[in-house]
Amino acid sequence: MIRIRKATVEDVAYIAEGIYYAFLLEDEGLYNQWIRTLKEVCGQEDTHYSYRNTWIAEVDGERAGMMIAVNGEHYRVQRDRMYPQLKGLFDVAFGKGWDDMEDEAKAGEFYIDSLSVSLPYRNQGVGTALIEKAKAMAREQGIGVVTLAVEPMNTAKKLYQKLGFAYQRMIKIFNEEYELHAAEIVV
Repeated sequence: MIRIRKATVEDVAYIAEGIYYAFLLEDEGLYNQWIRTLKEVCGQEDTHYSYRNTWIAEVDGERAGMMIAVNGEHYRVQRDRMYPQLKGLFDVAFGKGWDDMEDEAKAGEFYIDSLSVSLPYRNQGVGTALIEKAKAMAREQGIGVVTLAVEPMNTAKKLYQKLGFAYQRMIKIFNEEYELHAAEIVV
């Protein structure tokens, strides 16, 4: 059985790893620096990647996945608190250019920023459970649309489409083109 719970400060290391792998980073030489910095950012209460914006999926009491999801109304303020702390790492991983990055979310949207499922739990409904949790939170807040950005070649798009997400437009994130997908929900 999959249980979704609000993350706590004790989950910060797991969240940091989830973000690292959600970025699909390949430079293992920077792994320790990324994890150290992400743990610091995730441990704060008022950043976009905060544990307070994160939900943990558990299977039989073990962490199986994580999702960072926020009300788009708060996206820019929380992102602007976080990015200066990550700028050096982002510049190395993605190149410069985040200053002209488009906002990934806006008011009136509930945004799934990062979703990661641990390898042993993939294809077992964990990602679906996390996305359904985001839809439920949006509904509770009276928000009728849930959005997410995905790399064009990411195989997770099949899951998103199955769960009602449809392509909206291309969006520039960290100097790369992502697809913005949205699912309308009944509030």
